Amino acid sequence: MKKIIRNFLISHVVIILLMLIYFKEMTLLSYINASFIIGGVLTFLGLVSFIFSTGFFDVFTVSMRKVVTSKHRMDDMMAMRKPSEIFSGNVSPMLGSGALILIAMGIGLLLFYI
Repeated sequence: MKKIIRNFLISHVVIILLMLIYFKEMTLLSYINASFIIGGVLTFLGLVSFIFSTGFFDVFTVSMRKVVTSKHRMDDMMAMRKPSEIFSGNVSPMLGSGALILIAMGIGLLLFYI
């Protein structure tokens, strides 16, 4: 839970910097736009990391390596790691903070239209 809150606060610092540098104004609309970008990127990267870490693409990757690799390099191919071994970290802080940012963006969007 502490990592989610820490990531959430760091992301809001990035959102404020994005508002000042890119949008050049501190309005509710620029907050909504910046938080949508940051929250969407965090959520997308968290979901992609989660899908790779579950081993969903392992069979496809190993099959494509067997098709593309020549017979005399088959030992090198078998020594290569699977994608699920590369993405073995904890993705819940990234997903949690991305979801919180998108919820905050939704609240800001409701306030903008009220």
